Amino acid sequence: MQPVVTTDSLQAKSHFEESFASRYAVVSLDSERKIVLCTITCSYIPMAEFQTMFRRMAELIAKEQITKFIFDKRLLTAFHQPSMEWYHLVWKEEMYQLGMRQHRKLLPNDRLFEHSVEVGRQKIKQNHPDFKFERYDIRYCKSLEEALSE
Repeated sequence: MQPVVTTDSLQAKSHFEESFASRYAVVSLDSERKIVLCTITCSYIPMAEFQTMFRRMAELIAKEQITKFIFDKRLLTAFHQPSMEWYHLVWKEEMYQLGMRQHRKLLPNDRLFEHSVEVGRQKIKQNHPDFKFERYDIRYCKSLEEALSE
């Protein structure tokens, strides 16, 4: 497992309490501000593990009535399109129904990864024209502080 290298301040992280962790991520909760933070801790997540982790987060989101999700993917080096499609088409829609509308994403500092994300979004738009990205409040941020303030 790679060490987590980040420029985020300790103050930004201080409001979060770890809810659960796996080999692939740490999921933390700020119950006061109704925010879940999923911090990826590896370079790649197999789809089955990705879905298991997100289903577990869904239980937390429902229980805590979470309204904002911060997805810190800065340690990822591999992009997996089927996981992204499931995340957008299934999980995100279920979370929308639970009232979670804000999605903040922290991407790796890697132009190829960013390009892969954009190509993946275009593929979803092409293959699922009824899916509306604009329905969700999605923003890409450079730091945890920015994600918290947006």
